[in-house]
Amino acid sequence: MSTKIGYKEKGSYAKTLKRMRKYWFCYVMLLGTFALLITFSYYPALSAIYHIFTSEIIFRKGFANMLLLTIWQVVRSSTFPLLGAALLYRMRSEKMSYAFRMVFVLPLVVPAVVGILVWRQLYEPNFGLFNAVLIGLNMKPLAWLNSPDTALFSLMFTGFPWIDGVGLLIYLAGLLAIPAEILEAATMDGASSIRRFFAMELPLIVPQIRLIVILNVIGSLQGFGWQLLVTRGGPNNATTVPAWEMYQSAMTEGRFGVASAVGVVLFVLIFVLTLINNSYIRSNVEYQAG
Repeated sequence: MSTKIGYKEKGSYAKTLKRMRKYWFCYVMLLGTFALLITFSYYPALSAIYHIFTSEIIFRKGFANMLLLTIWQVVRSSTFPLLGAALLYRMRSEKMSYAFRMVFVLPLVVPAVVGILVWRQLYEPNFGLFNAVLIGLNMKPLAWLNSPDTALFSLMFTGFPWIDGVGLLIYLAGLLAIPAEILEAATMDGASSIRRFFAMELPLIVPQIRLIVILNVIGSLQGFGWQLLVTRGGPNNATTVPAWEMYQSAMTEGRFGVASAVGVVLFVLIFVLTLINNSYIRSNVEYQAG
């Protein structure tokens, strides 16, 4: 039995070789396709991975800045818009609630570039508003964006009071989707407003929190608007981030391999953080609608 199987395998192998020799010209014609595929598809990807481990890139400062900015972005997007949404949710007057919603959402129609330029004028060391306030208080004016000691923290302060319209609307939508009978039952049990928020409302809007966290992580890892328009990564690399280094390497210096390497690292970070966010940020409280 095994001898027959062996003969069949040898016969099949011989037929395959015979067929390949017969149609050898087809494989020759495919060489051009394989050459283009390797050159323009596989080589750039392999080159990016190669440059990650071989290029002498000094991005420690950039990654440290990115880590700090990302943590701060996640913290402020998970607290201040949520606080604003909770306050709007508890307002008794629907007209006032709608008016405040308009106030927070209206800046969304203004391009982000305009906001950056406005804050740059506020930080201007000679005639900016912040230094004018410090001088009025008999305090020493600061260099803000022009000093390595204050530049990064100045970027973190931008956007005060840190209630973005998108986050506010997402949180508010999550709160409004909670069935009223659940909250009424908690109120009848004597739960205070603060306890009801932490014990009932907050666990039920975990999906919204998870969405906000991952959106802000991705935006923070990829963003370099301030570096492009104002700081150029300075002073003394105090505000540089990997996304800015990637842009500089590719568009200014022509080091596309290095830029690709940074892009691969950012992709891996975003992918891993997304998996962690989807796996570990979950709610222990569930409800069934309808």
